[in-house]
Amino acid sequence: MNLVSTIMQFLAPAIINRIASSLGMGQGLAGKAIAAAIPAILAGLAGSASKSGGAAQLANVVSKQDPGLLGNFANMLGGSGQQALVNSGTGALSSLLGGSSTNALAGAIGKFAGIDSGQSSSLLGMLAPVVLGQLGQAQKSSGLDAGGLANLLAGQKNNIAAAMPPGFSNLLEGTGLLDSVAGNLKSAAAPQMQAAPSDGGSGGFAKWALPLALGVLGLYLLSSYGCNRTAEKVMEPEKPAATAPAPAATAPAPVAATPAPAADLTGIATKAISALTASLGTIKDEATAKAAVPGLQDAAKQIDGLKLAASALTGDARKPISSLIAGMLPTVTAAVEKAVGIPGAAALLNPVLQPIVANLEALAK
Repeated sequence: MNLVSTIMQFLAPAIINRIASSLGMGQGLAGKAIAAAIPAILAGLAGSASKSGGAAQLANVVSKQDPGLLGNFANMLGGSGQQALVNSGTGALSSLLGGSSTNALAGAIGKFAGIDSGQSSSLLGMLAPVVLGQLGQAQKSSGLDAGGLANLLAGQKNNIAAAMPPGFSNLLEGTGLLDSVAGNLKSAAAPQMQAAPSDGGSGGFAKWALPLALGVLGLYLLSSYGCNRTAEKVMEPEKPAATAPAPAATAPAPVAATPAPAADLTGIATKAISALTASLGTIKDEATAKAAVPGLQDAAKQIDGLKLAASALTGDARKPISSLIAGMLPTVTAAVEKAVGIPGAAALLNPVLQPIVANLEALAK
């Protein structure tokens, strides 16, 4: 079970649209903020549950959640029940994470997504009952006690780290919210740093361009064989021409690339799609469309790599990634249609966006 993917699938495009509308923000910004908030909330809860008495406190808060809230969540957005929902969620988070940590998280989300503090605080209040409700369902379906619930969260650390958007964890340094997944974040970041271009001039997407271009199925999980062989080739000095034919060397047996786990791919997909929709949300006219093209091209490379990695998965292993993208695809297509409908933008954007949509549609199947 991947809690991040489960929660993101619940937050379908229609719900994200309603959240965005109720908070007065663009759909792309809402998606970017949500993609950062969900793994951060789960990281904070995992840390809280690991402390003395924390598991019992979490189980107590989860047990008090309205069992019908998830089914009625969409109807509460923008309606008379919205403020009660926000207040309830904010109170629950503050009791588990502490008021200062909850405020710090809201501030970090606001800076990351480019929304104001009121919007980010309300968004957290909306999302907390969703996260706690999903935890409650997982607890009930598996018959978990307080310790089992804490263990469930502890087992999600790799999924949480994989879903954390690039750069967002830096905004939470010193808050303690990510302490429980600090080691997992470093492990996830190491391959990405190894693959980063040496010129240092590229953005977050470009850091992944090299492994994607090389067709490494694991995206940022580069195989150690490939990395070592590349390094050997670069550092090997040029040899003088031999006077006699050298004995034929036995070529090493091909090493099959190891497919990335589905959990890693869902995290990468969440980050890629939320960043893509955020980039599309910046397009207001022909000039901003032109400015957005390099970022969209980087997104296209990342999604190409994602499709390649997913092609190595079969059957049940592929379901998490296809379900996640199927749920998010309407948001992407709506953002694409809006962007290309801007006068002068279609000619600039269609060559990049049409392959992206085609790849996402293939991934959603």
